[in-house]
Amino acid sequence: MLEPNLVFRLVAFMSLISSCFTSIVQSACNRGCDLALGSYYTGPSNDVFSIAEYINTDASKILKYNQDTIPNVQSFVRINVPFSCDCIDGEFLGHVFNYDLTSGDTYETIAQQSYSNLTTADWIQRFNTYDSDRLPDTGNVNVTVNCSCGNRKISKDYGLFLTYPLWPEETLDSISSAANLSSELIRSYNPDATFSQGSGLIYIPWRG
Repeated sequence: MLEPNLVFRLVAFMSLISSCFTSIVQSACNRGCDLALGSYYTGPSNDVFSIAEYINTDASKILKYNQDTIPNVQSFVRINVPFSCDCIDGEFLGHVFNYDLTSGDTYETIAQQSYSNLTTADWIQRFNTYDSDRLPDTGNVNVTVNCSCGNRKISKDYGLFLTYPLWPEETLDSISSAANLSSELIRSYNPDATFSQGSGLIYIPWRG
């Protein structure tokens, strides 16, 4: 039988371990932001109305964030699409879109074609119950896209952040030139990114 003092010390030790564990496994986010942007690379079958349907908004709201770049949505250009950036389950910042399934859809075609690589097939599947080879012809799936609300420690000058899928042949210099931002600023928000890999997401600060 354990001595009372030893029992007390064991209980205190377990309480300390529990407290430390709780502090380590804390939420990765506790709030989101009202507005973020996604960089959507348009294809030949995209128009502003189909894109608006994918991101659950009105075409007029998309055009509002592209007035200075293009008069109307064209093929093979990047446009900005708006959405809220939410704290999902206290774990990460993202937005969940509702996508209506059609015959022949797969997680991969939804990610690559309908959402222009703003997300991945694996990331969509994580938040849905359908088998990847057995999506029904009707119904809907949740499409989760990651986003950012920025980092005020780096800069307070940027109110919006752009979820930006990297494409082949892009570099940090070409991205910074197109965004009219310094390479150092973009790098500061994406310290672990490999800009020349041609895939994956980075987050670009945007004035708004």
